[in-house]
Amino acid sequence: MKHDPGLFARLVPKSLKNKLLCAYFLLVALPLGIFTLYAYLRVRSVVQEQTFIAAQNAFEDTASSIQQALGRLDAVLDILAMDPLVYQMASNDPDDYSYIRRLEDSDKLALTFEHLCSLSGIERIRLYADNNYLYRQSNITQLREVADHEWYDTLLGQSGRMWFAPADFNDQALGEQSWFSSMQVIYNPRNVKEPLAVLRADADASRIIRLAESTSITENGILLLLKDKEILYHSSNSTLSETLYAIVDELPDPDTGIWDSIQAEGKHYYVQCCTLPRSGWYMASILPFDDVFRLSHELRFELLAAVLLISVIAYLLAVAISRSTLKRISLLTQTMQAVQEGNVAVRPEPSGNDEIAQLMGNFNRMMDRIDQLMNEKVLYGQQIKNLELKALQAQINPHFLYNSLDLINCTAISHSVPQISRMVKALGQFYRLSLSGGNERIPLSSEIKHAQLYVDIQNMRFENRIQARWQLDESAGKCLIIKIILQPLIENAIIHGIFEKPSKCGSLCICVRRNLDVITITIKDDGMGMDEATRLTHFSPAPAGTITETSGGYGVHNIYDRLLIAYGAPYGLSCESEPGKGTCVTISIPAIEPKLQKGD
Repeated sequence: MKHDPGLFARLVPKSLKNKLLCAYFLLVALPLGIFTLYAYLRVRSVVQEQTFIAAQNAFEDTASSIQQALGRLDAVLDILAMDPLVYQMASNDPDDYSYIRRLEDSDKLALTFEHLCSLSGIERIRLYADNNYLYRQSNITQLREVADHEWYDTLLGQSGRMWFAPADFNDQALGEQSWFSSMQVIYNPRNVKEPLAVLRADADASRIIRLAESTSITENGILLLLKDKEILYHSSNSTLSETLYAIVDELPDPDTGIWDSIQAEGKHYYVQCCTLPRSGWYMASILPFDDVFRLSHELRFELLAAVLLISVIAYLLAVAISRSTLKRISLLTQTMQAVQEGNVAVRPEPSGNDEIAQLMGNFNRMMDRIDQLMNEKVLYGQQIKNLELKALQAQINPHFLYNSLDLINCTAISHSVPQISRMVKALGQFYRLSLSGGNERIPLSSEIKHAQLYVDIQNMRFENRIQARWQLDESAGKCLIIKIILQPLIENAIIHGIFEKPSKCGSLCICVRRNLDVITITIKDDGMGMDEATRLTHFSPAPAGTITETSGGYGVHNIYDRLLIAYGAPYGLSCESEPGKGTCVTISIPAIEPKLQKGD
C-alpha cells in the first residue's frame, strides 16, 4: 500500500476557523463526552448495585415478616395440639359427655382460642370435631361440614400439618379465600389412623398481602408465593398471564442468595428465591431488566441532554471568541494583501491587549520602519547621483589638466628646467591615478600612491614642511577600496591641522593594517586638533541631499557617506582629536580582494 503524503494535509482543516473548531472538539467536546460516558457507566453500575441491595433487603425483610406471620400460626397449633381439652372434646363418648359439661368445655376452649389470638396476633382459631355434639361457639364446628372440601382431602393425604393459601379454599360462601391457614389433624390416640378433629389457625390474607406489597422497589417488580411451580399469590396488578407462568418455569433453585438473570417471553428479568421453612413454600422476587436500569436510562438521557447543552453553549462561545479573533486576523491579512499590491500607506487599527493586538502594532511599526528605509533609500540614491555627477566633473577636469601638464612637462624638459618637470610629472601621475581608468574601486596600494603624490606636491609647494611616514601592510595593498578616500583626509590634516600651527610645519603618519577580513587605516597628525563641536560637525553624516566640499575636493561628510553606502555598518570613518595635540582619523573597511580573471 502506497503512502499518500498529502492525505494528512487534506484531512487537516486549512482555514483557521476550522482549526479552532477542531481544537474545540478535541479539547472540550471529546473530553466532556468521554467523562460523560465514564460517569454514565459508573452511575449505571452504582444504581444497579444499590437497586439490588435495596431489593435484597426488602425481599429478606418481607420473607422474614411473612415467615413470622405464618410461623405464629404453627406456634399456636403447637400449643393447642398439646392441650388435653382439645382431645377430650374430640374423643369423649357422647353418652359419657353431658351437654352441660360440653358447653363448659367449649366455653373454656373458646376462651383459650381468644387468649391465643390476642397473644399471637392471629385473627382466628377453629376446631373441626368429628362428633355429633352441638356447640354454641362458632369457632368449634363439626368436621362433616368441611369433609367434602378439597383442602381437607389434601390435609388427610399429607397426614400432618399443612399451610393453605387463599387460593386453596374454593368455598366462596364461607369466605375461606381470605385466609392463610395452618392446619393439623388430631388423631385418636388409641387408633392413630382415625382422625378425630382438625385444628386450624387463620391469618388475614390482606395483612400478609400488605407485607408482600411492600417488597417491590421498582414499578413493575413482582413478589410470588409458590408451592412447587404453583402460584399461591402474586403481587402483580394484572391477572395471571402466560408471561408470569413462563417466568416461574425459569426460576432458579431457592436459597442461592444471589440475583440470577433469566429470560422469558423475549424479556430479561432478575430473580431471587428463598424457602419458607416447615411449609414447603418459597418466595420469589422478580425485577424486570428495564426497571433495574430505568433510572440509569433516564440519567443517560439527562446527561446526554446536559452534554449537548454544554457543547452548544461552548460552541457558541467558541464561535464568538474565534469570530472576534479571526476578524482582527482577517483585517491584518487584508492589510498585508494591500501592502503586497503596493498600498504601503494602509495600516490596521490595533484593538485589544492580546498577542494579535501586539502583532498588529508590530506590523504597523514595521511598515513605518520600511517607509523610513524607503525614504532613506531615495535620499541615498539622490546622494549617489550627486556624487556620481561630481565624480564625472572631477574626471573631466583631470583629463584637461593632465594633457596640459604633459605639454608643460615637454616644454620644461626642452628648456632644461628640472624643478618644473618634476612637479609637472608628479601632478600628471596624481591626476592619472584620480582617473584610474574610470574604475570606482582601485587597489589600496594605488590609493596610497595617490595620497603620496599629493603629499609630495604639497612639499614642493611649501618647501618640505610636511614629514610623512607610510606604513603599508603588503597583504592589504592588493585589496580594493573606493577611490579618493585618503587624499581629502590628508588634505584636511595638512591645511586645517599642520598649516594652522604657528610653525606651519608638522608630521603625518599613515598606517595600514590588515586583521583577517578587516583593514584599518589611520591618519595621524600633530596639528592644531579640534574641539568636540568641530569634530561632530565634520565627522558625522551629511544632511540628506547635500554635498559638502573643501579646497581639496570632496568633503569629509561625503567620504563618511560614501563609506557608509559602499560598506555599511560597522565599517566607516571615525575621529579622535584634542585641541593643540593633533587628530587621528581611522578608516575601517572590509578586506576585499580582486577576483582573478580566467587565464591569470
